[in-house]
Amino acid sequence: MPTISLQELRDQIMSGTREQVFLHNSKSDGSGVTVASHMVYVPKFRVPTGIWESGNFPPKDLMLGGFWFDKYQCSQPDATSLSRGTTGANAPGLVAAASRAGVVPWTDIDWNNAKTACANRVINGRACHLVTMREWAAVCFLIKLLGHDIRGNNFWGRDYRDPDSYEYYGVTDPILASYNASYSKACSRVLTGSGPVTWAHNGMANGIFDIVGNVFEWVDFLINAGVYQHQKQALLNDADGITAADSAIVIDNIQDIDSWPAANGLILIKAEGVNTDEYIIYGNMVKNGDGSATLTGCLRGQNGTAASAHADNATIIQLTDYCIIPGGYSAKINGVGLNNTDAVSTFDYESLVLGPGAANPAVNDVLQIENEQVTVTAVNGTSLTVTRGSNGSTIAAHADGVAIAKLSPQMSNNSPSSTGDYGASQSASFLTLRTETNLVGMGLPATVSSGGSEEYKDIFYTSIYGQRAAHRGGNWSNGSGARSGFALYLYFLPSSTSLSVGFRAALSL
Repeated sequence: MPTISLQELRDQIMSGTREQVFLHNSKSDGSGVTVASHMVYVPKFRVPTGIWESGNFPPKDLMLGGFWFDKYQCSQPDATSLSRGTTGANAPGLVAAASRAGVVPWTDIDWNNAKTACANRVINGRACHLVTMREWAAVCFLIKLLGHDIRGNNFWGRDYRDPDSYEYYGVTDPILASYNASYSKACSRVLTGSGPVTWAHNGMANGIFDIVGNVFEWVDFLINAGVYQHQKQALLNDADGITAADSAIVIDNIQDIDSWPAANGLILIKAEGVNTDEYIIYGNMVKNGDGSATLTGCLRGQNGTAASAHADNATIIQLTDYCIIPGGYSAKINGVGLNNTDAVSTFDYESLVLGPGAANPAVNDVLQIENEQVTVTAVNGTSLTVTRGSNGSTIAAHADGVAIAKLSPQMSNNSPSSTGDYGASQSASFLTLRTETNLVGMGLPATVSSGGSEEYKDIFYTSIYGQRAAHRGGNWSNGSGARSGFALYLYFLPSSTSLSVGFRAALSL
């Protein structure tokens, strides 16, 4: 527990929270006009060990904060209360996203273009970025720590927990008038920051607005068949570089050195000059005591790449895979055993990644493989026998290397017979959060249930085939599924666009 009282901790946080108006150009190349964006400084703060989940979370003090976060959902720089602006919704080009109150939010933009619009905002020579999973979660943890019972537009213009009274509504976004009429509603999406002060993260005018509801927001986080790949960077430290035969590699400028795997870690050395990308598995990581480390027992040219020479200061990325499916796992087909439409098939798998609380493949596991679901009937080492077309899904051929994922036994199985990019999905409510070193600050679920809990309150919704990008926070129709900001959708393709999905920028210090 903290050495100071919870109230003293809250006072420290509140005193360190400040709003600032940043002037920047409306275009990344400086050829536009000057725009004012409002951002809120999220001070560095400590979440005391065991403050939530009946003393189980976090497992040790969690250090968060120390960045600027948009006060309002992003808008185009020339947006008004009547118009989204003159830029193509999904074609930002050089246009920089702004953070302003009382205007139409920038929606109908995909994940990659949201990242571009954020990076186009350059403040004092530094580019902003799409909010990361850790930054978003930090704001949610901060809300809980402050004890603020946050509200937002999760019920057609107001919070479903508030009275149906004028003062609890935001200002209706007029460009959705025909949409509202089609649902016989007076309001759905509202103008940025137009709701009551209870919609701010701290319940005060200097807070961050619309973390709960209004529009879902893209977050810089991707999964592929239920797997998130965490990346940390370093630089090669060797004046003469390395050859294709070297089995010991010295690195420095190591990001979060204590969280690198001590043994059997995977790195990628990025191509520079005539050299090529190269994956390497190292045997052990030996810290040298001066901020550098030596990777020993390196197996060169992994994952289909060739061993290559690399120059001093080449970029090194350490890669760790995590399965985000509570009680599930992900793997890949190894061979051609499922490249058929037989009613019963036997195939091998490789690259198994277990989700939280999961065990190795077992009889009765239900697997999602592209649009087909199958049920495991026998396990022999890494060989599985399955019955095909489970739960009304259609049997289809699946090639070598295609990803497979076990459905979470803690979640629903929605639309298993549907096909296409938006077929089967799973949903449930947060119970507990992940505690691994790389994930503990991201607000990712470790366990979920249909009933949920009052700890984190919100919904987790995902598809576990193909690539998906994260939305957080909820929208105007999510009701009780979006009450605290933790709401997480890993359902939409990065290329998708929607009138109910926007984004927000942050700036690192």
